[in-house]
Amino acid sequence: MSYSYWRTERLILDAVDRRLLRKTTVPNQIVSVLTSPDFLAVASICIIGLLVTFAVMFTVPDFWQASEALQQLL
Repeated sequence: MSYSYWRTERLILDAVDRRLLRKTTVPNQIVSVLTSPDFLAVASICIIGLLVTFAVMFTVPDFWQASEALQQLL
């Protein structure tokens, strides 16, 4: 018959990462959201789309007329 030893049970209880137990503040939550890989991927796709739109606006002379026609169509 095997009996559990109190030190091994204590080690299991102490194995919790201390960073999980600390309280998070609002600035820490904002920084963690802004540095998350998902947010960075979505933000980079949006910035690329915005830059492409501006590049097309300034290089194609009739872009405004085409966009107005598309808006009326939709």
